[in-house]
Order: sequence, then structure tokens, then C-alpha cells
Amino acid sequence: MTKVPINNNFDELMKTTEKYVEPNWRRLGFDTTPDVNTSGKGVGIVIIDDIQPHNLIDHLGDRLKQVKVDDDFNISCLNVSLNQPKPLEKSKEHGLMSLLLLAHKPLIVGDHYHVGLAPAATFIMLSEVEPKKVEKGLNWILKKRNEWNIQIVLNLFVPNTREIGSIKHTINDPFVRALEPAFRSGLLIVAANGNSRTHNNLHPIHFFTVGGYNDNGVSCSKKHFSHPAVPWGRNGDGHFRPDILAPFTYLSVPYCEKKDSKRLLSYFGGSCGSATLVAGVCAYFLSTYPQINNNTLRSALVQNATFYHNDIPVPRIDIGKVKQFLTDDYNIPEIVPFSARIDIKNPSESLSSKDPVQRASALTELIENKMINRETLWSYLDDESPIVRKTIISYGLGAPRGENERALYWNYFNTSIKESGEKISWLYQLLKDSKEDELDRWIELLMELDIEIVLCVKIFLEKHYKDSPEIHFFPDPSDDFIKKMTSDVLGWYKEYKGKKHD
Repeated sequence: MTKVPINNNFDELMKTTEKYVEPNWRRLGFDTTPDVNTSGKGVGIVIIDDIQPHNLIDHLGDRLKQVKVDDDFNISCLNVSLNQPKPLEKSKEHGLMSLLLLAHKPLIVGDHYHVGLAPAATFIMLSEVEPKKVEKGLNWILKKRNEWNIQIVLNLFVPNTREIGSIKHTINDPFVRALEPAFRSGLLIVAANGNSRTHNNLHPIHFFTVGGYNDNGVSCSKKHFSHPAVPWGRNGDGHFRPDILAPFTYLSVPYCEKKDSKRLLSYFGGSCGSATLVAGVCAYFLSTYPQINNNTLRSALVQNATFYHNDIPVPRIDIGKVKQFLTDDYNIPEIVPFSARIDIKNPSESLSSKDPVQRASALTELIENKMINRETLWSYLDDESPIVRKTIISYGLGAPRGENERALYWNYFNTSIKESGEKISWLYQLLKDSKEDELDRWIELLMELDIEIVLCVKIFLEKHYKDSPEIHFFPDPSDDFIKKMTSDVLGWYKEYKGKKHD
């Protein structure tokens, strides 16, 4: 099949977007720009992400370290900025954009002055993804805590990625255990809350967890909306997550993508971007108000946040209110101790609990121990709680078995509630053993104009139709943006169908 010409709708849209996207600092509520020489100064931030030498971070010099752990658990520490810059590798783009949100040099675009939130901080990139290596690297870094004045760990692992759907104590997550040394050392762990409502078991209460809202790239609250892919709810310990919301889309950094462009800005999005913004805010306050500690800061940020969206009971960050609060003679109320976690003593008995987290936890345990059969799992789909139903869909049933079940999955997908994450949970299971001849059905899903469905269709096409135009995914949930993001694929599909009928 010949690949059709692409009209670059996405690229053109990104070029025009920078005309109206306001700087991240203004959208967070800062009344003045963070000072490049003082904001974050003396504060060490550990970022769990990858990085490479690049000309956009040369200015950081010896304030940027990269820590790696080899297979024998030997530690290496590199001064990234002192190595020769090279073209950006796709796998390193995420880490570079995260770092740039915090540390990029000033950039004027139109009438807007863009700058990193904590450009004077010290940054330690822990470039590992295996939990044991993360823990080993973190323990090594903590030995240099005083030298680098480490106060913040930015955790960009979204919660429970290895066992989607399960509900259990958060300490059972290997990434949570890997970060225990940081928590025991009193560091502030800022964590990304995830980018899909399929997430069922969210981060532990001792992580300062950040979700997002769609501010459309501007500070005007009239253009702010909740984001349909942002998860929230109780985790496996029974604690409500996340703590706070920050901008989720069009997070601007200097242009750093691989292909040539006249664009001046690149855009980051998702809860990793939101969490990075909050980490930058924390570094700013810790350097500006050195008398406050991490617990005081976390309390001040939450207590002075603003409840804005009726459909998600989490407040959004408001830096203006926090600054005023810390400038006045403030009194932080005593921190309420975290409530005890939910325990399951007998999973069979807990299936009839009035608490949905307890029921989901019991099902998780029974599934893990192969103490419940598939037929019985289907019967629990009548449970009133989406937490329980998502446990069954993603952790219990998994991919459909046979064509009859596949048809049943599609029926559940069509009738499930979108807002709870169940609808997308069914779609991800259908994606696991999707077939090439289902193209018509998957393309038709794009008509729903749902941002998470678009991502699933993108994965389907990359799996079965590698010569189709790429969907350049970005988490703007607006109908107009989704239409432009998918127009190339729809044009290709129309031509493909025409050739098949000739």
C-alpha cells in the first residue's frame, strides 16, 4: 500500500498554538517571573527519568548530574552538560522536556516571556526503570544529600503500571518500595497521578500526588476545564488521590523535537508535566522561604488550592494564594495523621463488604491465587462500584477468549460508562488480541472524539497498519483538536477503502 501524502495539520496547529499559549509560570498563578538566578537556588531535585547531552541544557553545567546503575549494581555519575550535545533520541525526549519545564533559559515568544520554574536548582537525573536499580541509585544519591541539598524527588512513574486494574496495598507496588529510602529520609516525593481513568490503584498517601486539568494554555479561568483522562479516587489503602491539580496540556518549553520546524516552542502534556510543574513550584518556595519544611509546604499548597471543577473533587494549585499565605503570619494547622489502611483478612468474606475498595482488594487476592473462576468473575460485573468492575475487566478477565467473548467485550464497551474508565478498560483488553481485519471498527471509533480512544486507535494502527499516517498524539481533549489530529488517518482510510473496492 502506498502511503498517502500528509497535510501536516498537526504541525500547522502546533505552530499557530504558540501565538496564544501563555508561560507556565503565569498559568500557575505567579504574578512575576521566576528569577533565573535565585528560583530553586540551593535546592536539589532528583528526577526519575532519562536524559542526554543537548544544547538546550548546556547552561546547567555541573548542576546537572545523571546517575545510572549497571547490571552488577555499580553506580556511575555523569556531568551531562559537559558532554558533546547530539540529536535528540526519541526515548530521551520525555526526560528532556521534564527538565526544561524546570530549567530552560528565558525565551520570548510574541508578548510572552517563558522561563523554567526553578532554573537555579541542582538536578540529579536517575535514569533507571527497574525498581531494584531505582532503589540502589536512590540510596547512592542520598549519601550526597547534604552536598546537593536534595529536598525533592520527582517520581514520573505513573501508579501501578505492571498490574493495571488490581487493588492492593500500595506498598506492594515495587516502585513504591523503591522510593521508600527517600520517604524515610524526609524528602518530598512529588508524583505523577497517571493519564487514564483505567488506573485503579493510585499512589500512596505519603506521595504528594499531582493530577491535571485542561487550562487550554491560558491563565483565564473561564477557559479551564476538567480533563476526561485524569484519574481520581481511592487507592488500595483506602486513601483518596490525588492531592492537587496543575495544568495538563500545552506545557511549553523551547523547541526540542527532532524534525526541522519554524516553531519556537515544544509542548509537553500529561500528569508527568503537571507533576513537574508542581515540583518546580516546590523548589521555588523552598528557596524563597527557607524557613519552611516539606510538610509545611505541602500543607500550604493544598490548603490554598482552589476547588473549581464540580466533576472532580480535587483542588487546583493557586500560587498567588500560597505566596500571600506564606508572606503573612501564617499558621499551618497540625497535620492530620493518615488514616489506617484497609486490611483483608478473609477475601471470601470481604467480597460482601460495604466498602468497594475492600471488595476489589478481595477480588484481587482471589484472582492472584487462582481461587476464583472466570464464570464467577463475570457475575461480579453487576457490582455497583466501577473500582470493582475495573478490577474484573483488567486484572481478572484480561483479553477475550474466543469470538463469542470478543463480541461480548464490544457490547460492554458500547454500553459502559466513559467517565469511570470502564469503557476504555474494555477497549484496552480488545486491543491485546486485535485483528487486522477489524480496521473498519477501529477507525469508526474515532468518530466518538474521545482522547483516550484516539490513543487506542493509534496503537491499533501501529500494530497492524505500519504504513498508515502517524497520529501525533497530544492530550488536548477538544473536539476540534481531535479532528485535526486524526484527519490524516481518516483521509488515508478513505483512500484505502476506495482502492479495495476498485
